[in-house]
Amino acid sequence: MIALLWVACTVVSPPVVDDSGVGGDLDRPGWCDTAVEVTWEDWGDGFMRTQCQGCHASQAEERYGAPPEVVFDTEADVIRWRARILVRTVDERTMPPAGGVDEVDLQLLETWLRCSY
Repeated sequence: MIALLWVACTVVSPPVVDDSGVGGDLDRPGWCDTAVEVTWEDWGDGFMRTQCQGCHASQAEERYGAPPEVVFDTEADVIRWRARILVRTVDERTMPPAGGVDEVDLQLLETWLRCSY
Protein backbone atom coordinates (compact mmCIF):
# COMPACT_ATOMS: atom_id res chain seq x y z
CA MET A 1 0.00 0.00 0.00
CA ILE A 2 2.80 2.41 0.85
CA ALA A 3 4.52 1.72 -2.49
CA LEU A 4 1.28 2.41 -4.34
CA LEU A 5 0.89 5.72 -2.56
CA TRP A 6 4.48 6.61 -3.36
CA VAL A 7 3.92 5.88 -7.05
CA ALA A 8 0.66 7.82 -7.08
CA CYS A 9 2.39 10.81 -5.53
CA THR A 10 5.49 10.73 -7.72
CA VAL A 11 3.93 10.26 -11.15
CA VAL A 12 4.22 13.52 -13.03
CA SER A 13 1.00 14.20 -14.90
CA PRO A 14 1.83 14.41 -18.59
CA PRO A 15 0.41 17.25 -20.62
CA VAL A 16 -2.32 16.61 -23.16
CA VAL A 17 -0.67 15.97 -26.52
CA ASP A 18 -2.29 17.15 -29.74
CA ASP A 19 -2.31 13.78 -31.41
CA SER A 20 -4.14 14.24 -34.69
CA GLY A 21 -2.36 11.41 -36.50
CA VAL A 22 -3.48 7.80 -36.30
CA GLY A 23 -0.01 6.70 -35.28
CA GLY A 24 0.33 9.14 -32.42
CA ASP A 25 3.09 11.43 -31.25
CA LEU A 26 6.01 9.48 -29.80
CA ASP A 27 8.35 12.38 -29.05
CA ARG A 28 9.91 12.08 -25.62
CA PRO A 29 8.28 14.93 -23.69
CA GLY A 30 10.19 17.08 -21.21
CA TRP A 31 8.25 15.68 -18.27
CA CYS A 32 9.98 12.31 -18.82
CA ASP A 33 13.06 13.72 -17.08
CA THR A 34 11.21 13.92 -13.76
CA ALA A 35 8.77 11.02 -14.18
CA VAL A 36 9.00 7.82 -12.17
CA GLU A 37 10.75 5.00 -14.05
CA VAL A 38 8.34 2.41 -15.40
CA THR A 39 9.57 -0.75 -17.12
CA TRP A 40 8.13 -3.84 -18.79
CA GLU A 41 9.49 -6.02 -16.01
CA ASP A 42 8.16 -4.07 -13.05
CA TRP A 43 4.84 -2.84 -14.44
CA GLY A 44 4.16 -3.15 -18.19
CA ASP A 45 3.98 -6.94 -18.45
CA GLY A 46 1.45 -7.18 -15.61
CA PHE A 47 -0.62 -4.30 -16.96
CA MET A 48 -0.78 -5.80 -20.45
CA ARG A 49 -1.70 -9.24 -19.09
CA THR A 50 -4.45 -7.81 -16.89
CA GLN A 51 -5.91 -5.09 -19.10
CA CYS A 52 -5.13 -6.06 -22.70
CA GLN A 53 -4.32 -9.71 -23.33
CA GLY A 54 -7.86 -10.90 -22.81
CA CYS A 55 -8.41 -9.77 -26.41
CA HIS A 56 -4.87 -9.01 -27.64
CA ALA A 57 -3.01 -12.24 -26.81
CA SER A 58 -2.05 -14.37 -29.79
CA GLN A 59 -3.64 -17.41 -28.13
CA ALA A 60 -6.82 -15.67 -26.92
CA GLU A 61 -9.76 -17.99 -27.58
CA GLU A 62 -12.13 -15.07 -28.21
CA ARG A 63 -10.62 -11.78 -29.41
CA TYR A 64 -13.91 -9.84 -29.36
CA GLY A 65 -13.15 -8.10 -32.65
CA ALA A 66 -9.50 -7.25 -31.94
CA PRO A 67 -7.57 -7.35 -35.23
CA PRO A 68 -5.54 -10.57 -35.45
CA GLU A 69 -2.29 -8.68 -36.11
CA VAL A 70 -2.64 -6.51 -32.99
CA VAL A 71 -1.02 -8.77 -30.40
CA PHE A 72 0.58 -7.76 -27.09
CA ASP A 73 2.31 -11.00 -26.05
CA THR A 74 5.79 -9.54 -25.66
CA GLU A 75 7.47 -6.23 -24.95
CA ALA A 76 8.49 -6.08 -28.63
CA ASP A 77 4.82 -6.45 -29.64
CA VAL A 78 3.84 -3.57 -27.36
CA ILE A 79 6.65 -1.36 -28.64
CA ARG A 80 5.49 -2.02 -32.20
CA TRP A 81 1.98 -0.85 -31.31
CA ARG A 82 2.82 1.74 -28.63
CA ALA A 83 1.71 4.80 -30.61
CA ARG A 84 -1.70 3.26 -31.24
CA ILE A 85 -1.95 2.04 -27.64
CA LEU A 86 -1.37 5.61 -26.45
CA VAL A 87 -4.06 6.98 -28.75
CA ARG A 88 -6.66 4.37 -27.83
CA THR A 89 -6.02 4.20 -24.06
CA VAL A 90 -4.72 7.60 -23.00
CA ASP A 91 -6.05 10.04 -25.60
CA GLU A 92 -9.36 8.56 -26.75
CA ARG A 93 -9.91 6.28 -23.74
CA THR A 94 -11.66 3.71 -25.91
CA MET A 95 -9.50 0.80 -24.72
CA PRO A 96 -10.11 -1.38 -22.95
CA PRO A 97 -13.70 -1.15 -24.19
CA ALA A 98 -15.15 -2.07 -20.79
CA GLY A 99 -13.03 0.62 -19.09
CA GLY A 100 -11.69 -0.09 -15.65
CA VAL A 101 -8.22 1.48 -15.92
CA ASP A 102 -7.73 4.01 -13.14
CA GLU A 103 -5.97 7.36 -13.55
CA VAL A 104 -2.75 6.22 -11.87
CA ASP A 105 -2.43 3.27 -14.25
CA LEU A 106 -3.19 5.49 -17.25
CA GLN A 107 -0.42 7.86 -16.15
CA LEU A 108 1.97 4.96 -15.63
CA LEU A 109 1.07 3.56 -19.05
CA GLU A 110 1.75 6.88 -20.74
CA THR A 111 4.98 7.36 -18.83
CA TRP A 112 6.15 3.85 -19.72
CA LEU A 113 5.32 4.11 -23.43
CA ARG A 114 6.58 7.66 -23.95
CA CYS A 115 9.64 7.70 -21.69
CA SER A 116 11.12 4.19 -21.82
CA TYR A 117 11.83 3.74 -25.53
